[in-house]
Amino acid sequence: MDKKRFWLVIAISSFCVTHAWSQSDAQFNQYFSVAGYYNPAHAGTAGGLNVSGMYNLQWLGMKNAPKTMLLTADMPWKYGKSEHGLGAVVYNESLGLDKNLYTSAQYAFKKKIGKGMLSIGLQAGLVNMAFDGAGIYIPDDEDETHQPPESDEAMSTAQADAMSLDVSAGLFFSAGKFHIGLASTHLLEPKLELNENMERKISRGYNLMTGYNIQMKNPLLELQPSVFVQSNLQMLSTDVTLRAVYNKMYNGGIGGRVSDNGKMSAAILYFGMTIKGFRVGYAYEFPLSALIRTSAGSHELMATYRLNIEKPKGNRNKHKSVRIL
Repeated sequence: MDKKRFWLVIAISSFCVTHAWSQSDAQFNQYFSVAGYYNPAHAGTAGGLNVSGMYNLQWLGMKNAPKTMLLTADMPWKYGKSEHGLGAVVYNESLGLDKNLYTSAQYAFKKKIGKGMLSIGLQAGLVNMAFDGAGIYIPDDEDETHQPPESDEAMSTAQADAMSLDVSAGLFFSAGKFHIGLASTHLLEPKLELNENMERKISRGYNLMTGYNIQMKNPLLELQPSVFVQSNLQMLSTDVTLRAVYNKMYNGGIGGRVSDNGKMSAAILYFGMTIKGFRVGYAYEFPLSALIRTSAGSHELMATYRLNIEKPKGNRNKHKSVRIL
């Protein structure tokens, strides 16, 4: 059995265990652009209606590599003198024979503290996990599409899926050019029984995100360092990012990901542009771990549109001429 076949067998085996634990949350390289995915308290903090889409194509060169799509939307909401935030998240992931779908609604309550704003967020939704057992095959030297025997109860060759409630909560504080957020996702640690022989458990996750905007002497140039820490108390991952923004339109930067063994597992390059409320971004992740032997890296695309929904003050623009509408 050659090396490629060996790793394929290992991958299939990992999918077919009776009890499996799933990683808490996806690792998006442009985490700063979809902070609401990691922390519901971020809903409504950016002002206006924000709709973001993210697509991550991971580990190029590997068969059945993960593909992840994310859609988020959020907006501020005022009721009397109180301030709130509303949001929604749709997440879809394809990983080998596994397909995962998350749909959630978010609510955040906001309160001014000194010169800053504290946001307390709650998220609730549904998680659906599916396993395509019909796609299982274990190649050998004689038959490239050899199917596992039906009598092997450890390997289900049928389609299996399950759905469960999913809840997250978080805090977010911003003051001037500084912000910090802490959230716990999958609080209920849902267990999904796909069939009588297969169960999946989603581990509770913890996300810490912080950043600061530094205005340089050149008024057109701003530095935006940020740090993002993910953990499920079994694994730890830390992203450190430094981006530069020029004229509030063009941005680029570098980043690195450090795994729980203290070694850097990936280097990341960032590029982006903002034009009239529409922002696009691209990130390339180059692996520095053993993945470098089989993968050319990961690509990630992001697009965000922001619509100002604040009402004009006073009676300005109350009457308009049809000639300039």
